Amino acid sequence: MADERPLVSIITANHNGAAFLAAAARSVLGQTLAAFEWIIADDASTDDSLAVIASACGGDSRVRVLPAAVNGGPAMARNRALAAARGAWIAVFDSDDLMEPDRLERLLAEARSSDADIVVDNLRVFSAADPTGQPLLNGQAYADPRWVTLADYITSSRMYAPRPGLGYLKPMFNSDKLGPLRYRENLKIGEDYDLVLSLMARGARLRFTPPALYGYRKHGASISAVMRGDHLVQMMAADAEFEARLAAHPPQVRRAQQRRRRSLETALAYDTIICALKRGDLRAGLVLSLRQPRSWPLLTLPVRVRVRRLWTRLSATCRTLVLKPMSR
Repeated sequence: MADERPLVSIITANHNGAAFLAAAARSVLGQTLAAFEWIIADDASTDDSLAVIASACGGDSRVRVLPAAVNGGPAMARNRALAAARGAWIAVFDSDDLMEPDRLERLLAEARSSDADIVVDNLRVFSAADPTGQPLLNGQAYADPRWVTLADYITSSRMYAPRPGLGYLKPMFNSDKLGPLRYRENLKIGEDYDLVLSLMARGARLRFTPPALYGYRKHGASISAVMRGDHLVQMMAADAEFEARLAAHPPQVRRAQQRRRRSLETALAYDTIICALKRGDLRAGLVLSLRQPRSWPLLTLPVRVRVRRLWTRLSATCRTLVLKPMSR
């Protein structure tokens, strides 16, 4: 029945995503779990997004589009979708991404069997150049289902950490646990991390399940592909508010937050130095780097990346020469 409460509300912020919306719609409407609603908060798109949605969804009554006259950013758009959501569970989905057909069904089963408040799965990061893609998280730590503590979640989300952060994962959370919490609308990057962080600080339990059921599309227009200094400042302000409320939390949580804060400060210093160098102000870049010695390892990142690429090419060439039969 149309009036029945859906099991899952899929919320999507869209701005000029026409190029990918048809594929996104196929992956949503093809879910094996049929008891969902898909709420698309369009953020004042200037392309053919609305027409693509109408064509791709073919009048499916489970799909609702919330247009906006003014662009407010992804967090504001998601909040509009949350205000309209009726589902027992909320699944975050971006308009340029994909889902495996059984993703919602499997996430819901995991949440129910483990009594989790939030459940996340691995990401498959793909692109036009690599359509098959690769899992975001690898290694033994992510081989089995497990609980993620608040300290784990914060620790994984340090800037330039050795492994990708858990904050990149797309959550499905219990709408009753969400209550009045909403996305922080001044955040352009890291809004999912911030919301899940607030939920966990209030006692919500997060469960990780290993299969990469979410397809994260990597392309040049992705907001998360471009980290700027103002994004870091916004994240630091949000973290400062969170850190001020940590007095009652265990020491390991407070230590993890302090390390994350230092990583953000270092990343901002690195960004400031790089901006100075790009505009040709070598003196300012040198002075800033001397004032911020923690940024020095980051300044070697481009060199290390180039060395790794060169080593990969040389290794491939050597293997080819070894395997190639000698000419007579």
